[in-house]
Amino acid sequence: MVAESGVLLYYHSMCGIAGMVRFNGNVDQRELDVLTDRLEHRGPDGRGSCVHGSVGLGQRRLKIIDLTEAAAQPMFSDDGMIALVFNGELYSFQDERKLLEAKGYRFRSTGDTEVLLKLYEEYGVDCLSRLRGMFAFAIHDRRKNLVFLARDRVGKKPIVYFRTKDTFAFASELKALKSLPDCPRKIDEEAIHHFLTMMYLPAPLTGITGIEKLPAAHAMTIDLEDGQTKTWRYWELAYQTDTKRSVDEWKREILPLFEESVKLRMISDVPVGAFLSGGVDSAATVAMMSRFSDHPVKTFSIGWKGQDSELPDAQIIADRFGTDHHPIVLEPDIVHLLPQLVATYDQPFADPSLVAMYLLARETRKHVTVSLSGDGGDENFAGYVRYPILALSERLARLPKFMRAFLMQGNRAAFSLFPSTQFYRGNRFLSTLDQPWPQRYLQYLSFFTEEEKRSLYAGKSSFPPTDQWYAQRTETSRTHAHDMLHKAMSMDGDTYLPDDLMPKVDLGAMAHGLEVRSPLLDHQLLELTAQLPADLQIHKGTRKWIFREILKDILPADTLQKKKRGFRLPLDRWFRTELRSFVRGRLLDAESGLNQFFERSALEKFINRYETTKIDYSDHIWALLLLDEWIRQQ
Repeated sequence: MVAESGVLLYYHSMCGIAGMVRFNGNVDQRELDVLTDRLEHRGPDGRGSCVHGSVGLGQRRLKIIDLTEAAAQPMFSDDGMIALVFNGELYSFQDERKLLEAKGYRFRSTGDTEVLLKLYEEYGVDCLSRLRGMFAFAIHDRRKNLVFLARDRVGKKPIVYFRTKDTFAFASELKALKSLPDCPRKIDEEAIHHFLTMMYLPAPLTGITGIEKLPAAHAMTIDLEDGQTKTWRYWELAYQTDTKRSVDEWKREILPLFEESVKLRMISDVPVGAFLSGGVDSAATVAMMSRFSDHPVKTFSIGWKGQDSELPDAQIIADRFGTDHHPIVLEPDIVHLLPQLVATYDQPFADPSLVAMYLLARETRKHVTVSLSGDGGDENFAGYVRYPILALSERLARLPKFMRAFLMQGNRAAFSLFPSTQFYRGNRFLSTLDQPWPQRYLQYLSFFTEEEKRSLYAGKSSFPPTDQWYAQRTETSRTHAHDMLHKAMSMDGDTYLPDDLMPKVDLGAMAHGLEVRSPLLDHQLLELTAQLPADLQIHKGTRKWIFREILKDILPADTLQKKKRGFRLPLDRWFRTELRSFVRGRLLDAESGLNQFFERSALEKFINRYETTKIDYSDHIWALLLLDEWIRQQ
């Protein structure tokens, strides 16, 4: 922190944060430094730390705004009694600063970090309601003798932590916690069981027994006098349908808020670009950026050779808005990336598009420090194909039992004659019609079925069925919506969004020191679109109907009509051709960590079935490859 023109400035920055509490002694500065420096990739531009007795806070910094001044985190209150480390961006900080100045507060900086600090001084933990942006932060309050942690509403920024008898420690990523000698290390086998179904781990699971994720929209305090912790949810998205607004009124409200959200996220003193898949959401984001930029927007796309690549679609949008476009072509050379990917994502995580995200971020960082993404369009406007599938299943579930049995028998007969992905999915769909809809819904976004997992365990496991666990895990979220579509969207908002999509972007991008901002996930926009009637989100079978209507005069008709694909790799083609021998050799290796969970003969049978049929088990194979590597790294 230095003075310039009589004003003290702080870096406004993205970063990694870490800290610890020693309940029976003082924090060792050297341990804190190692803990913090394990996050160097998140903040390669510098480190700050402070220790006050039993509490230590650390931060790694990535410069975004106020580039000419030295780092100033941890940041302290005027009397030095409150210390803050902050990872994120507060887009409302200028308005909040004016309100605080009217209350008599004086500022030494121009960034958002000091605004957050003074908001806490004024409102305590209730400051959370005033924050608009993405954030994870920790505050050591010596006045109240507590530590306060919080994570943003949709989980863009992560916090993981563990608690033992003598220690509480937290960090932006699990790899940092592993630097501490008392960090738990035992693999959580039940978490692995749920991972195989979902390809990710909903909070608080991390894959390690004793280490937890702070869920999105949650906060925590640690009382330093008695060691007690308190965790609570401070925000939830309530789906309260408003049928009074006309379609034109909805358009007039949604578009300006989306425009504002994009404009706010373009504020930076470093180059800003955008991910461009060619789909509606990223195209809309680039279109808005082009309105507010006085130079061509830098856009970045990733794809591969073949007809199913989205690179041509992205090029159409790039040409339409005159962007400085950078296409990236992938080859089926992902074998050497496995160790890097698993080390990056820390936890069992196998979203099929994580490779594309990781490599896209790596290439993007060569040109810009900040990139906007189109994440959030499906969450605002019901874009996932599983939503109409759920509606169809509800209609079929009301058929007489003999008719459902007839449909099932017909599909099974076809599957036995023609074992293909189409009939495999048909079996999965029809076999769940007798289940309660929350359990049924999980089948439409899951991978390994319960039967497939049990066949690999071969009697080794007695874990509870994931669908029942998932239904119980999401029970609360379903109470905040009044129709089935919005109940399903609420469930996704509590699980899939914060624990799959957000870590895929944050961890993949921050591995390369790239900040990603998501205008469509602005919480004010989410709160507005949560009031949309379901028939404006899915209208006559068209998903995201109202958003497409809003964009009719902005995007090409072909873009608005195209089906969603996203950054997805052609894994099935690769695993059946160039990578076939690698898959078999790796998963059936006598040294594989999978052997502690699965029967080797059962796993070999599963691989043989994949290779000798037309059933696309590529996502299953991908999950097993990443799980194998994750176990090896523990």
